[in-house]
Amino acid sequence: MNNILACPSCGLDKTESIVHGGSYILRCAACGEAIVATSFMAMLDSDHQCSAFIDPGPGKRPSPETLVARGPLRQIATAINAAASDGTLIRLIPEAKD
Repeated sequence: MNNILACPSCGLDKTESIVHGGSYILRCAACGEAIVATSFMAMLDSDHQCSAFIDPGPGKRPSPETLVARGPLRQIATAINAAASDGTLIRLIPEAKD
């Protein structure tokens, strides 16, 4: 178990990446407790491929129709910011590398 990112509330070490407003948050996939947060701007200089969905809640899989954007983070950041600007939580899911 990776105790560095273990949830202080339930102890689970599985996290989900969330964008809320201008914040990038790692939260517990079981109970939803925020574990660590930073500015979303700190994450933007990345070519990591990901999919951004409207967040269905901790531990739940987003449905395909809630897709906001897909591609390198630096290229889809504007769409993510627009979707998160009203307080909507956006889940970032890393894409598998080929």
